[in-house]
Amino acid sequence: MISQFIKKQLLLMIRNPQILLTLIGMPLILITILGFALGGVMSGEQPSIEAKVAIVEQRDGPQELERFLKDLEQTNIPNEGKEAIAESASQLLPMKILKEEVLGNPELKKYIMVEEKKPEELDDVREDDSYSAIIEVPKDFTYNILHSLFLEGNKRPTLKVYQNEGKELTSNIMKDLLTGFQEQYSLSSTIGKSSGFIVDASSMGSGVKGEIAYVEDKVALTSTAFYAVGMSVMFVLYIASNMGSFAFREKEDHVFDRIILANVSIWKYFSSILATTVILAFLQLGILFGVCALLYGVTWPNMISFMIVTVFISLAVGSIGTLLTSLNYRANSETFSSFFSTVVVTVFAFIGGSFGQLFSSDFIQTLGSLTPNGAGMTAYFKIFQGYNLMDVYPEIASLLIFTFVILVLSIILFPREGGKTV
Repeated sequence: MISQFIKKQLLLMIRNPQILLTLIGMPLILITILGFALGGVMSGEQPSIEAKVAIVEQRDGPQELERFLKDLEQTNIPNEGKEAIAESASQLLPMKILKEEVLGNPELKKYIMVEEKKPEELDDVREDDSYSAIIEVPKDFTYNILHSLFLEGNKRPTLKVYQNEGKELTSNIMKDLLTGFQEQYSLSSTIGKSSGFIVDASSMGSGVKGEIAYVEDKVALTSTAFYAVGMSVMFVLYIASNMGSFAFREKEDHVFDRIILANVSIWKYFSSILATTVILAFLQLGILFGVCALLYGVTWPNMISFMIVTVFISLAVGSIGTLLTSLNYRANSETFSSFFSTVVVTVFAFIGGSFGQLFSSDFIQTLGSLTPNGAGMTAYFKIFQGYNLMDVYPEIASLLIFTFVILVLSIILFPREGGKTV
């Protein structure tokens, strides 16, 4: 009897071209568009970065150093202290450190071209769209910094930075570099001042260090593979809402009542909904990943692990299908299926990461990993990159717990009598 129910429900789904287009055609279109549009971002290719930066100093730093040293001579500080301060101040000229130690770093020079301009050229430079950023150094900038460090000056010197909104990537890189330089300069200067040591530029670690690290023996995750997984685990959720809608229409057509009158256990019908949803989810994922393997080369190093993960995702989708059926029967409408397909699936997709990591909050990321699509994505990514089945145990456990909880709710809410609820 269960097999007959499953056959009937499978035929209803397969014979509906609109649903097939949504479940198969739409994710393939999105995979193609997103995968090729972001082709180089996730494939390990380094984006081309060429930043052109202009530095405009209203007054030379060495001139302001001389002015500071003259003020230093007028103080009551002992001669030994004056010599120590003078030596430290000569090594702490901020713009010299920024130009030579930071922007002049060999690693950064490959990406950032620095040009020094005269103050009278500032307006022309600001009109030049080729610059990613312009750093304007106001008068007395170096003088005020040295005063605040060594002679308790009250003025807070600031740099003016003009960012080119048309070159968002490189201008933001410059902003981050300057922010990091300012923090390091302030911290190192404060430490040196409070400890009584002479602070030099080398103690600031102003050289920018960094590298791109790759996981050994692991396959790089391409953008096509990412969206093949992301779109597949998202659109498989629509199987559940469609099954809930089909089941409710059978209730409206009194199929459920006839089942009860025929003295057939309602749990056979319930089980058929679960089994049909699981089978359809498994078939949908199989078709999508099969097409992606043929067209885009998204293949799996361990097919057994892939199949196991697919089964657990399908079970989770099956449990959602039974819950929506129970809720629709209780509400005597398709409201819950519609709400799930229009709202819940979208929320799951965003917090689960189907469109990329959009949230930095640890709480949101943890919540996303508990959704069936979020846990499924993580498990698929691990399998794709060559991890073994034991490495995806946490995700499988999450899917299994989700399936169990949703199934229990479905059983509790499922009506025991035709046309009635308990």
